Amino acid sequence: ATLPAVIGGYIGNPFTPQPWIEDALAVGQRKGRWPDNALEISSDGNVTNKFTELPFVGRWPRRPLELATLRLQSMIGISLSEWKTLAPDEEALGAGVLTQLGGCIVVENGEPLFEWRDPGICAVANF
Repeated sequence: ATLPAVIGGYIGNPFTPQPWIEDALAVGQRKGRWPDNALEISSDGNVTNKFTELPFVGRWPRRPLELATLRLQSMIGISLSEWKTLAPDEEALGAGVLTQLGGCIVVENGEPLFEWRDPGICAVANF
């Protein structure tokens, strides 16, 4: 599922809206993460998504390169800038771990109610 998810971030999706992408880009821009030119954010907080200006595909719910831009912003502004904190420790590296996948677990009274583990990069938990 990794390759289709990566490709979808570049080519967009004319059918499925994902408004969280624009929200996340705005958060990144406000925190000074590069690239910081995907949105125009006015002093009163109004947001204009520059991807909507793309010919033909600008009206798609998820425009081409929109998600890829967010991934780049996260990679440079979070993953690389916080590498020492996020990288596997020496023990994990010695065991052959090169990347760390994430996941989600919801626990109530010590018992898991929901558990999900990343099957690969670019995966998203379906709540």
